[in-house]
Amino acid sequence: MIKIISPFIILETLNTQMVFEIKPFADFNSDFHKGKSYIIQRHYGKKNDADDLKVSEPQINRGGSCEDYNTDTRISSSVGDGNNREPSIILDTKENSYTSRFYYKNAEIVKGGVALEGPHARHVKESLIISEEDEVSGVEVQHIYSIFEDTDVIVVKTKLINHGDDLKINRLYSLELPIRSKKFDVYSFDGRWLKERIRHKSEITCGTFVIESIVGSSSHKHNPFIEVFDHKNKHYYGFNLIYSGNHKEVVDVDPSYYSRVLVGINDFCFAYEVKKGESFVTPEAVMVIGDSLDDITSEMHRFTMNHIINPDFQNKARPIIFNNWEGTGMRIDEQSLLDMAKIASSVGVEQFVVDDGWFRNRIDDKNGLGDWEVDTNKFPDGLGSFVDKVRALGLKFGLWVEPEMICLKSDLYKKHPEFASIIPGREPVERRRQVMIDMANPKVVDYLFDCLSKVFDEAKPDYVKWDYNRFMTDNYSSIGINKGEYMHRFIVGAYSLMDRLNKKYPNILFESCSSGGGRYDLGMFYYMPQTWGSDDSNSCWRSFITCGTLAGYPQSTFGAHVSRDGNPFPEGGRSSLEDRFNINCLGAFGYEFDFRTFKQKELDIMAKQIEFYKKHRELLQFGQYQVLDNCFDDERYFGYIVVSQNKDEAMMMVAELAPHVPSKIWIAKGLDPNSDYRIVMRPQYNLKKEQILDAVVSGKELMEKGLNLGELYSTNDKELYSGIYSRLLYLKKV
Repeated sequence: MIKIISPFIILETLNTQMVFEIKPFADFNSDFHKGKSYIIQRHYGKKNDADDLKVSEPQINRGGSCEDYNTDTRISSSVGDGNNREPSIILDTKENSYTSRFYYKNAEIVKGGVALEGPHARHVKESLIISEEDEVSGVEVQHIYSIFEDTDVIVVKTKLINHGDDLKINRLYSLELPIRSKKFDVYSFDGRWLKERIRHKSEITCGTFVIESIVGSSSHKHNPFIEVFDHKNKHYYGFNLIYSGNHKEVVDVDPSYYSRVLVGINDFCFAYEVKKGESFVTPEAVMVIGDSLDDITSEMHRFTMNHIINPDFQNKARPIIFNNWEGTGMRIDEQSLLDMAKIASSVGVEQFVVDDGWFRNRIDDKNGLGDWEVDTNKFPDGLGSFVDKVRALGLKFGLWVEPEMICLKSDLYKKHPEFASIIPGREPVERRRQVMIDMANPKVVDYLFDCLSKVFDEAKPDYVKWDYNRFMTDNYSSIGINKGEYMHRFIVGAYSLMDRLNKKYPNILFESCSSGGGRYDLGMFYYMPQTWGSDDSNSCWRSFITCGTLAGYPQSTFGAHVSRDGNPFPEGGRSSLEDRFNINCLGAFGYEFDFRTFKQKELDIMAKQIEFYKKHRELLQFGQYQVLDNCFDDERYFGYIVVSQNKDEAMMMVAELAPHVPSKIWIAKGLDPNSDYRIVMRPQYNLKKEQILDAVVSGKELMEKGLNLGELYSTNDKELYSGIYSRLLYLKKV
């Protein structure tokens, strides 16, 4: 609910409240403020009684010192407004100056959301539009806050409307949130290729803390999701951005007055022209407040599932996938793929995915990207004929593409060199032997839509894996796009292609990929309900990646497959086939091997794993996730629980991530304390019958005293491996 009770504006979610106050400038020795007002944030937290609010005095510094002029908790700041803070707005106007001074104009409430092209929150209940204006430049800025029926999340965006002369936006954040505190813990999720979204905790007591991406995508290095703990008020905050390009999250701690969190498009290499009569709308920032990190996780999961993911896929079971890439790479032909498909079908796999290498000229990674036609040397009768053979085995079909890239050794480049993002007179920087295709060029988007449509019409895939295997370096468009707009316009063009394909092929399950998890963000989830989590399938590192990822994103979005156990951790550590299943079965699950190299015993093990997964798929993909041990506070352990909505059943996964660690008591969460649960450990080939736990324990005892598996960890597994030791435990009310 949103209501305006002048001079207050009150915005309420299910459990929280945000209160704004409109304040006139006080009389003092400057005339330019006379008759003007500004707006502040009075409260953000648990619901308070709005009737108890009293009008506050303007926090104006009347002295002639270097102190901030206005020390109130304003919701936006600009260059030249008299406050020595990191501004959320920087404009380059006709005055040959960056100065802007915005004053409160009006506020209105609208039902539903405010239109935004590209990805945005779905199913908005109400929106509040707070308008400020700079009368000199003729610029109006609208701060748009949206709320929902079923979550405490608030989304915020900023719309700039130019009523004056042409200008450039050098910075325009989506959100500026003031917080009256001077000490914070910031939890960021950072890493690199193969080690994405590893949680880091930073204590901030003064200065500016920045998380950002400058590579043109949300990136492997720094995810846009962050969590913040306010030591003074004991609040936890979660922030994110519905955007797949360069992002920036700032925690600005002021030792004198109040601190702020700013979220939005990164201003790195950003200068966006807005002509008179035009407007620019930022991506939507996401924020939520709670009493614990578990609260933040639960709300972010609920919001993503109900308000980002395509409704057609929100609660649609994800298929069990076999992908040929780890087994064969590009060395494929129709018969070898069919041989693997037969084995995949025999063990219970539901969907067969042909990865890179199926299209014309794709003999290695130097060639072919952009030539999106089937290679008839590999598929003599065409892709449609091959797919019919796959489907005759009882399998669905999936296909890999990488539309946003082009190889210099491709027919497309020979015909349309202007389609490549290459700066005239410079040698392009090739990564993975490819360059970016110019997604800012509408002709490129049209070409890709047409050729991909032909492929999809022939193959009729149930699933498409959409890859993105490099970052931007040569930011240039042959159609003359302003250099400060290119990276954003690239993302807008990519979204346009995704949107058109979504609408034409509503039944295709798209999975985003970016050398693994390099574009794991809410913008991609708007078009693609799941993302390949990481190219690192080592069970130990996957525990860290899983734990970090699921802090902010629901498990149904997380693509995780059992494959070869590379990148040993700890030193020399490997994990068994059973441990790899236990770690990776949460979410969108599958396998990546050359099945033809497996012994029958191993295939039998996988068949039993798949049988177990199918039985509990809904719970594993859509149950309420809570972490039991996050492995960042103690890297020796990782555990989670997923609980059904009615609390009738749950699944616990517990793991020791190193050999010879002490037994741990695992404290459950989210169960019904007034009910008993039967706990049954998933049978594993390396467990003797007497080592499989089967007991009845009350929910209260599990959540208060916990579960000590003790000697149940002692198996022949430890004699064969020096990796991790994990167990899956299914809980059912009795």
